[in-house]
Amino acid sequence: TMGSSTLGKAASLDALLVECIHAFDDNGDLHANLLPRTLLLMHRWYVTSTELAGKLLMIYPIWQNKNSCRMTRFWIVTFPAEFNLDLGLIQITEEFREVAAQLGCEEHFKLIDISAM
Repeated sequence: TMGSSTLGKAASLDALLVECIHAFDDNGDLHANLLPRTLLLMHRWYVTSTELAGKLLMIYPIWQNKNSCRMTRFWIVTFPAEFNLDLGLIQITEEFREVAAQLGCEEHFKLIDISAM
């Protein structure tokens, strides 16, 4: 049988976000992993885009992990209209860039640039 013990249990948003961040390999490739795109398509059923971006921002300084930037970059490239229309999301993205700059992560700073869109 399919794992009946997991039936009816949903992963938390935080757990899904961590899985999405881990989906990117060292080169930033997803290898047909659909979870990041699916989460970005569906997240508004549960949280605002601003809240989701805030979670990515909170994770980033703890891990200082390029993949949280890659996830944000993937979001920017895949759903650019969100970053033109949602002021909260724009503000969080700018905060994210400031944190990357403070940590001296120039490459990360460039990955999450929405000004060139």
